[in-house]
Amino acid sequence: MRTTLRAIRIAALTLAAFAASADAADLTLLCAGAMKGPVSALLAKRSPSLPHVVATYATAGAIREKLANGEQPDVVIAPSEDVFQLMKKNVIDVPSRRALGVTEVGVAVKAGAPIPNIKTPEALKATLLAARKVVIVDPAKGTSGRLVESLFKELKIDEQMQGKLLKLEGGNVLEAVARGDADLGLQQISEILPVAGVKLVGPLPGDLQRLTRYDLAMMSKTTHRADASQLVEALSSRDAHAVIEKSGFMTSR
Repeated sequence: MRTTLRAIRIAALTLAAFAASADAADLTLLCAGAMKGPVSALLAKRSPSLPHVVATYATAGAIREKLANGEQPDVVIAPSEDVFQLMKKNVIDVPSRRALGVTEVGVAVKAGAPIPNIKTPEALKATLLAARKVVIVDPAKGTSGRLVESLFKELKIDEQMQGKLLKLEGGNVLEAVARGDADLGLQQISEILPVAGVKLVGPLPGDLQRLTRYDLAMMSKTTHRADASQLVEALSSRDAHAVIEKSGFMTSR
């Protein structure tokens, strides 16, 4: 009996040690929410030669905060302006940097609702002012919210819009449109397309458009350089670009 119990304990300790070593070998990816759709799809069909990838999706503001607080992912995907700042701080492996794609800001309504006119700056301005509520990402947390606020200022309607705005911290903020809590949602197109119950009206018109480029890079202090480099190459390959384009991005392939 004692021999059996001892064998069970040894087996349990061996399994625990194996699990700990497996967890230690996981690659960690910190990824901007706008890239969640294509990146999660690519990770789901990753090469068997890659270790398991633990991905965390967050707004650009949350990513900046996590990194400032000492979080050390192996790979990061963020707006290029943020990646550039990380390069200046020497926390990015510069040769590993890759451009993944560019996305536009778009306007969405609830599925089945009348499609408003946003084809010209004047039409967009009238549509925004006529809306009861407009949902955006909290500008303090996410890139698209900051871009939309600058749009309102350019249209000279920032004061009129303040009482109409529903500012949410990130994720699928367009779900507020699907629920009927807001008439319109303005967010990056890549984050509009996956949301059930909403319809993309179209991108912002002409010179009012706000573009965001997303870059991929390996962190300088990664302890899994070979695997992290392989992940960077996999996510920036021509096949990956095809998946990224289907998610509402433009790429340079």
